[in-house]
This record gives sequence, C-alpha cells and structure tokens, in this order.
Amino acid sequence: MSLLLNVLNVAKFKLGGYEPICGPMKVQWELTYHCNLKCRHCHIWETPLSEIRENTLTFDEQKAILDDLSHNGVRHVSFSGGEMFLQKTVYDLITHAKSLGMKVGGNSNAFFINKDLAGRIATAGLDFLYISLDGHNSATHDFIRGVPGAFDNIFTSVANLRAAHPGLKIFFNTTINRHNVGQLTGIARLARDNGMDGMTVEMTNTFDKYAPEEDLTITRDQVALLKSQIRELTKNYAELLPHQSDYFDEFTTYLDDKDQLYKYRCVAGYTSAQIHPNGDLYACPVAFCKLGNLRERSFEDIWWSKEATRNRCDIKDGKHPICWITCISPLNQYLSYLSPLKAFKLLRPKTIAHILKKI
Repeated sequence: MSLLLNVLNVAKFKLGGYEPICGPMKVQWELTYHCNLKCRHCHIWETPLSEIRENTLTFDEQKAILDDLSHNGVRHVSFSGGEMFLQKTVYDLITHAKSLGMKVGGNSNAFFINKDLAGRIATAGLDFLYISLDGHNSATHDFIRGVPGAFDNIFTSVANLRAAHPGLKIFFNTTINRHNVGQLTGIARLARDNGMDGMTVEMTNTFDKYAPEEDLTITRDQVALLKSQIRELTKNYAELLPHQSDYFDEFTTYLDDKDQLYKYRCVAGYTSAQIHPNGDLYACPVAFCKLGNLRERSFEDIWWSKEATRNRCDIKDGKHPICWITCISPLNQYLSYLSPLKAFKLLRPKTIAHILKKI
C-alpha cells in the first residue's frame, strides 16, 4: 500500500500539488555530528563533543521516530553524520528499520570498519553504503579529508565489508573540488578494480556547514578539465554510473549560474525530508527552514502542519537556496521528462533500473 501511495504522491506533485498524500519516499537522517575526520568542505567535525552529547536523540526516541516514519509511508531511510558508525545506536536502528520493511542506506568515510564492525553491519542488514572517496591517491584524499591514512583505510574497510556482507551494495561517492577535478576517472578505475557496485559524483555544496574552504572552489580555467573528465566517465565507466548524462550536464550550470536550476521543481519537503541529530525536521539538507522537532511533535503532525505547507509552497515558487543534494536529484529530472518531447527518456534501461532501486 505504501508503494501505491508514494506513486500517487509523486503523480500529484507532477500535476502541481503541494500537499502530499503520504510521508516522503526517503528520509535522510544525520544521526550525529561526531566525526573522526577534518574535511575541508565540511565543518561538522568542529562541533564540540559536549554539544553533540546534549543534542543527540536517545535510542528510544530514535526508534519511535522510525516507527512514526514507517506509519506514514516512508520506504527508505539513509543514515549519515558526521560519521554514522560513531553513533552507537546505528546498528540497532538499521535492524529496527529493516524490521519495519524499509530499505536502509548509509554514508560513511569508512575509516575504521574492521572485521568486527563489518560483521555488526552485516547482522544489522544494511542495504546500501556510500563511501566518500575524494582522490585517486592518498595524497589528494587525505589532504581533503584532513587525516593521514584515510585513503588506505577505505580499501581495508571495503575488503572487510565484502567478506562479512556479500549482499551489501557499496558505492564510492566523490565530491568534486579544485584538487580532485582531474582525478574522477582515476577514482572510477579504483571503483572498478575494487568491485564497487557503482560510484556517484556531486558538486561541492556552498551552504552553511558544508561551505568549503576557499581553495577548494573550482576555478573557471578548470571547467574544460571537468567536462573532459565527465566525457571519459560516461564513455568508459558507464556501468558504474547510476545517473543519466543529463545529471552531469548540469555540473557546469551549477558553476556558471545555479539559478538556472530552478527549472527543476525541487522535491524537498514532498518526497524527501531531513532529520538532524537533535530531532529537528527540515525539508532538505540546506535546512533553510525548520519544520519542527520530532522530540516535541510527531512526524505526522509536523509533516501536515501549516509550517510545512508554507515551506512546500516556497519551494514550489523557487523561494529556496539551490543545493546539489536535493535540487538536482534524479527524481527531479525524471519528472521533467513527463512531457511529450521528453517522455522517451523514461524508457532508457538505466533510468528504469535506477527508479526500481529507489522504490
């Protein structure tokens, strides 16, 4: 029933609706701001431990939220941080989400997944794991991530995960910046050589806690290099890329004039939502408008509140910041294909495969 409701919900969105008929299809949940790395494109790791402890939900509160999400038709939850595996409740949360019939994904820097932790991840039943890899060698990756050994530990962790949990789908995720823009194909080679299920690539976001250091911003003279890397990726590593070429076409749009991307109506606050470690609920990772707090009110109460409706109307009217995480999501693009001139794009095998994985 939840699948049918989600399909009808997306159809209503495409027809211009702004009041959903069920909860979001996917919820992204930052479990903790505790992080063991010091990434140059993220400031989460600077959060004091005292603040982290004070503003992190208890396991009972987290479990109750999962129950609430499932009751409202959420089919997919994706955990992150900080570093998700520094949150001790994460394994029990994965297990509980799976018991509710959800697909469960995660985002990790994979710095310390030894054999024991890999076994716990396998027992919990995680479905997908996206591992951050920001360079094709240790010099680049460790510089961007701010800690020596980060690069080498990824491949040890992958080996441990493969041995413990053969069914886990593992992807590399690369955030493009000035230092690695010429290394995307090298990262793709590492993904292929290490048996990854795929790789995702995204632009560096420039908002709030994800604002990069100035020397990470791609320069105008690197745009040609970026385009050549994308061409080689789509030509020689297509089997690793879940996205269509249209997704990569918008990289230079984001650099040149991101306001042009308002042509896609963002699905944030309608088919997706974001939870912070303290239970604050937002439409998207930019967190430009808080909808409410899940410690104080139920998800259902907040999701259909006046605040949420006003936020969805603002998003529909383009009164929101552009980000790479939600505004340029595949669903936004797929919905743009629902016109007589573009409908054929929905029939492409890669598009169909990607949609089926998400539902």
